[in-house]
Amino acid sequence: MPVKASVAMILFALFSCAGWIYETVENVFTFGAVYLRASLMLPWCPIYGIGGLVIVAVLEPLRRRLADRVPLVAQVVIVVAGIYLLTTAVELAGSYACEALMGYVPWDYSTAPLNFQGRIAPMYTARFVVLGLIALYVLYPLISRWACANERPALLVAIALAALFVADNVLQSLGAWAPVKDTFLPLGIKHW
Repeated sequence: MPVKASVAMILFALFSCAGWIYETVENVFTFGAVYLRASLMLPWCPIYGIGGLVIVAVLEPLRRRLADRVPLVAQVVIVVAGIYLLTTAVELAGSYACEALMGYVPWDYSTAPLNFQGRIAPMYTARFVVLGLIALYVLYPLISRWACANERPALLVAIALAALFVADNVLQSLGAWAPVKDTFLPLGIKHW
């Protein structure tokens, strides 16, 4: 696995975990309860991982090309618009993929203004823009520099994270996590 693949796997896991944390905190404030938000057992929401990787893959090369050619304000506007469009597309595509694969969409924005079929809504996409800016300008450079300076450890971390993700998916598809998740109910932790 070359450095770029290691970086991609580490970023996917990091963005997925950050999404899980974001959603968990939001549910505490919105519903007053802790929910195991994702269908997987471990703390990650893969839609955030996919969205973060798409942002980095598409906008990092664009950001570098714009750096010396376009005024800073225009760069920010272009990057923000790009993140907005990309996260909207990923979330919309992800909602259809989840519905096809799992039989349901794990989020519902039907009460949000200007929503589309409850799948996407501008107010939520605006939040994802902030997360996308952090991913592009903070997390990606840090992880990329660390992985380039520490190729072997980065490879081992990436392999371990990939193995955990695959194992989590396999156990979920076999139904192994349902009884484990039920043990959290007496603690007031709910799951979808």
